[in-house]
Amino acid sequence: MTESPSQPVSVDIRVLELLASKLCHDLVSPVGAIRNGLELIEEMQEDEDGGGAGLAGGFLGEAVKLIDHSSGQADRRLRVFRLAYGVAGRDQKGFGDARNSAAGYLEGGRTRLDWPERVPHDMTAQRRGVVKLVLNLILLADEALTHGGLVSVAADGDETAGRITVTAAGRPGTLNPDAAAALAGTATPDALTPRTIHAYLAGRLAESDGFRIAAATESSERLVFTAEW
Repeated sequence: MTESPSQPVSVDIRVLELLASKLCHDLVSPVGAIRNGLELIEEMQEDEDGGGAGLAGGFLGEAVKLIDHSSGQADRRLRVFRLAYGVAGRDQKGFGDARNSAAGYLEGGRTRLDWPERVPHDMTAQRRGVVKLVLNLILLADEALTHGGLVSVAADGDETAGRITVTAAGRPGTLNPDAAAALAGTATPDALTPRTIHAYLAGRLAESDGFRIAAATESSERLVFTAEW
């Protein structure tokens, strides 16, 4: 097993606050829908005494569907955030959980994921932080595809030297200048926003594990992220 050199990374408290803002933003919609479902059940129960049992049954079914869908969405997002942002992703020794989590995160949306089995090779996962790296690149690619599209993962090499490529194909297929500056680390903490905080953190996490990240727009509908070590 090859250990990559880890470099200390200094994170401004504002960055952490913005990260919390992003997490809350991504979770507020499914959590709000769960609350709406519960309110619907309460209204159904109030109507039962008025002879609306049949109607209430229909309401109950719709409420259960709403709660099930929204709670599932929240759970899938949390699984990805745990691996992409937390300690768990840094020490993963395989890509199975990350692949399943990424597929679940994109499920039901306009973006599809093409991440073949055994890509990267499982031995690559022995490199510290590489699972976290792939997930963060997938999230960046998804954010760039505001109208949906295809996110694909490719790789070559092993834990000692290699490259991972994550391609976002679709419209607009570009990384906005603010996000590009955040990813490169040229943006100051004061210039960051909830829309660019993920790019900033992804870049800094990659640097701390010895990865070199680049983003290139190959066409109006094709954005390619690469990470090398």
